Amino acid sequence: MEPLSSRTWIQHQAALPSCNQRNGHFLSDPDTAFSVKKLVDLNESAASLSPELENSTDNLQDSGHERAESEHETQVGNEDEIREALAQRCRQLQEDVEVLVVHMEKQEKTHARERKKAEDEHRALLLKNSALERELSGLRVERDALFKQNARMVAQRTDDERQANDEGEAHDEVLRALAQQQQQKEALQVAVTSATQARAETRNALDKAQMHCRRLEEELSSAHAQVLHLQNERDSLKAALDATITGAAGFEARQLQAQDEVIASLRADLVQMDFELKTLSVDKDTLEEQVEKLQLRLATSERDGDYEVVSLTNNSDKIAKQKGQKKRTTIRPVRSNRETTGRRGSDLFNNLMELPNTVTEPQECANATIWLSPAASYFFRPLTAKIIDGVAFANELHRQQA
Repeated sequence: MEPLSSRTWIQHQAALPSCNQRNGHFLSDPDTAFSVKKLVDLNESAASLSPELENSTDNLQDSGHERAESEHETQVGNEDEIREALAQRCRQLQEDVEVLVVHMEKQEKTHARERKKAEDEHRALLLKNSALERELSGLRVERDALFKQNARMVAQRTDDERQANDEGEAHDEVLRALAQQQQQKEALQVAVTSATQARAETRNALDKAQMHCRRLEEELSSAHAQVLHLQNERDSLKAALDATITGAAGFEARQLQAQDEVIASLRADLVQMDFELKTLSVDKDTLEEQVEKLQLRLATSERDGDYEVVSLTNNSDKIAKQKGQKKRTTIRPVRSNRETTGRRGSDLFNNLMELPNTVTEPQECANATIWLSPAASYFFRPLTAKIIDGVAFANELHRQQA
């Protein structure tokens, strides 16, 4: 079996393309040269093995078996094929070595030409560099001359500018004085205009606050009337519900509880109205003080050119007191809706709404609704109609529970 495996390997090596066909400079690699030497050694070893194979065939012939003779003939044929394949491979390797030598010579010539060309370029660059250095030295001389000329021109220009500045200073002083007078006049006009506008705005805010106070007073009086009316109505409903059927006892208790909650809510609204009235009275006092200050400021700005205002000791004491006072903060109640007013166990201040701040907020806030109140028709309905509605509601509730 060994001759057959060696035969297949030799056929494979012979079938490989030559290095000259694959790559013209493939043999330039040292590994390729080593493979060439290895193939030559294999060829020699195959040649040395041929006598041993002949001796083995002689021994087989002595046995006298036909099978041995057939194997001997096969081995002899394989040896011939191996020799031919090795010889062909050796010829291919020799051709590749020759091609490699020619390629190396061409590369050496190319490298020599490139080296010569680089040296020529280096010499040309050196010559060009020397010429540029000479030109640079000439430019430096010209630069020094231009610097000197520029210094002389700058000195002459400085003298001319000094003379022009001396001549224009008097004119500038006159223009400056006129401009300062004009600016003072414009500043006084702007101060008077701004003071007038601030006074008008403060007056409008004060009027709005007064109107708001009047509305609050009216609503406070109506709230008092509503509380009294609800108390009377509660007493009437208690007397009427005592005479109704026994099945409406639970509804009577719930109705009384609802009336109590409405009364508590109205009392809370009354407390809130009183608080808002006090707050707006304080805002009114503050706005009146601001109006007085703006009037004093306007009078001072109008007569500023005639005399100088000197602050008195009393005025300074008043200013010190104002500085010592703490800044007042506006308290805003939490906004609520109609759903939380009739809820059992709710807070007394759930029915309060946010009030507009007429001092710092825009004009639209002054027209906002202040508090939620029941419809006017609810308070002016006949007592009998209310009792009938209560009885009908109690019957309906009793029927649903049944």
